Amino acid sequence: MVGSGKVIPDRDEEKIGVPARRFLQGGKDRFVLLLDDLEGSRANRVADIYARYRLALDTMLGPLGSRASVHFLANMLEAYYFAHSLAINAVLGTALTDHDGDVETIGHPKGQLKGLFKGFDEIEHGEQILKALDVGHVLSNPQTCKSLRTAFAWCWEALGLVKTDTFQLSQGLLHTVTSPQIAALSAALQTPPAPGGT
Repeated sequence: MVGSGKVIPDRDEEKIGVPARRFLQGGKDRFVLLLDDLEGSRANRVADIYARYRLALDTMLGPLGSRASVHFLANMLEAYYFAHSLAINAVLGTALTDHDGDVETIGHPKGQLKGLFKGFDEIEHGEQILKALDVGHVLSNPQTCKSLRTAFAWCWEALGLVKTDTFQLSQGLLHTVTSPQIAALSAALQTPPAPGGT
């Protein structure tokens, strides 16, 4: 991109910015949530990855940028299954107990599931586990799952709901990199639109 005059790569414009802008222009009650896994070495690059996505959104959305947010599943979606072992047990017939500690620190949860249940299929079994998963239980410990909780807190703000003990939103840990988007959204929602603006 050096010397091209471009702020963001074409790929980010086409895959992130354009679809987000098109969707948000459909109405003031619309919001965009960009979710990505942080598996492997990417977990150590969260600030850089966040900055890349945020730049794409801010560049393409302008004043609508606060209505779009970037959040991460750490390390991947399957980690959260281990916070509610009853959901795994019901689908796979295992006898697990809830993970002791923060599931967002599990290195490769999908691999662990495959080790526990030969033939684990992330689509087929994953869908069944998700249907049985109690997100309130997953987010019941205010000291764990800060990445997932931050995504829920942002959505709560977008819906105009008061943060309570539901999902431990009133007192639980939030992700330091992604949580500033909550205040940005709050400020944008409280600011009246400029005359003739969207």
